Amino acid sequence: MKRFLALTFVCLSLLCACGGGGSGGGGAAPAPAAAPAPAPAGTSATFWAYDLITNQPYPLTATKVGEGSHCYVYLEDGSSVAPAAVAAIVTQYDSAIYPNMTANFGAEPDPGVDNDPKIFILLLKIRDGFTANSSSYVAGFFDPSNEYPSSRYSYSNQREMIYMNINPQADIDPQSTDFYGTIAHEFQHMIHWQQKTNLRNVHDDAWLDEGMATVAPTFCGYGPDYGRVATYEYAPSHSLTTWDDTIASYGVVYMWAQYLKDQLGGGIFRQMLQNSQTGIASVNAALTAAGSSLDFATLFRNWTIANTSGNTAWTGHPEWSYTSIDTHRGYAGGVYLPGVLDRAPLNVTSLTPLGAWSVGYYAYTTTAPTGTVTWTPSAAGEKASFFDSGANGGGGALIYDLAANAAASFTTKGYLIAQNPTGSATAAGDAVAHTSLVAAASLEPATPARILAAANAHPLVRSMSAQGGRPRHVCVDSFFREREKALRDQGIRPAFR
Repeated sequence: MKRFLALTFVCLSLLCACGGGGSGGGGAAPAPAAAPAPAPAGTSATFWAYDLITNQPYPLTATKVGEGSHCYVYLEDGSSVAPAAVAAIVTQYDSAIYPNMTANFGAEPDPGVDNDPKIFILLLKIRDGFTANSSSYVAGFFDPSNEYPSSRYSYSNQREMIYMNINPQADIDPQSTDFYGTIAHEFQHMIHWQQKTNLRNVHDDAWLDEGMATVAPTFCGYGPDYGRVATYEYAPSHSLTTWDDTIASYGVVYMWAQYLKDQLGGGIFRQMLQNSQTGIASVNAALTAAGSSLDFATLFRNWTIANTSGNTAWTGHPEWSYTSIDTHRGYAGGVYLPGVLDRAPLNVTSLTPLGAWSVGYYAYTTTAPTGTVTWTPSAAGEKASFFDSGANGGGGALIYDLAANAAASFTTKGYLIAQNPTGSATAAGDAVAHTSLVAAASLEPATPARILAAANAHPLVRSMSAQGGRPRHVCVDSFFREREKALRDQGIRPAFR
């Protein structure tokens, strides 16, 4: 058996000419379709799907196998899923996913392009090139081009749809919390698209959309996701706001979103989606609307400390910890966590640059009763905190604002938390910690095949796949989001609001 993990939403290449799509201009949008009559069980229908290796749409036929209060379930012809699994999918969507997602994030397109309030969940073998030697696969995706009339985009299904992979080679269990969590993840993307792109005509930052999608399953009782915690702890210095389609991107945005959920509750995400700002501005607008005195920079700094303490509360400082997840070294949720501080480079004196909104963790030791660390930043805006682990009889003490160019003492072992709470990367030679910045060329959208190849070759993915006995999965929704941008750039819009 192989193990499965939602790494989520990989940003892939923009296909400006994807599949034709009728008229290239704007103009008046056609009227929405009339509400269809409910199809009986066993009804066959033709759908457009997408080959993620050839980057081409293709038709398939599927049969209706389930229906609930908020969804239809269709199964690709030639594939099989146990009736009990279909029934469980319907139950989970209706009773856990739909009410929790809409309560904490907002409404999906309803009744949407097809004038039908129910969404379609299509169970199929996603063409992602998976083989027996693969250590990752695509678990599911939401394609917003299905929200367009076929007169404007030829391959639109003109339905609210989520595609869910049931490839038996990948050892996917459609009756598992992993599977249900992916549905919640993709449904969040649908809600995000409706609230930001369709209603407000803005494209939110990928890191924020992905952060909400990665934490979405926890609202439904399918989390926390310790696979993502481990992913973050292996690469804790990845920029929070620089999206580069790597598994490290997913780790950092999950941790940040889980921290916000723990500290502020799900309502903060709904507030973000109900304003016309994007990215950091959207977060700050939501905080103001919620009556909070916090801002993004303060949240970021508090979060960098919480990553070291997990659910171990600081006396008088609940903002420096999570309530739902552990982050210390050891096993949690069946996953081995290396621990952020346990992996911190030791006694380093020349620190590497930090990317925008990123953090570096460093450890320092002494053989004398006490030692000192002097931190010297070389760019404006940099901050640092320092944890003396030996203070207070081993209970530790934190200096939140470490003074620059001043010696800070510690007993036995101390930890420097170097923070860059700004939107710009620091210059070479700055006294802050970070892994190498991603070259600009690497930030260009990648094809599904390249993303999957990178995931399959990644040593962490291979290690976690071998450890759990199942492949890890990647998600490709941002590919479809980028493709939809091409339609909007032509002035094309869906026929509903």
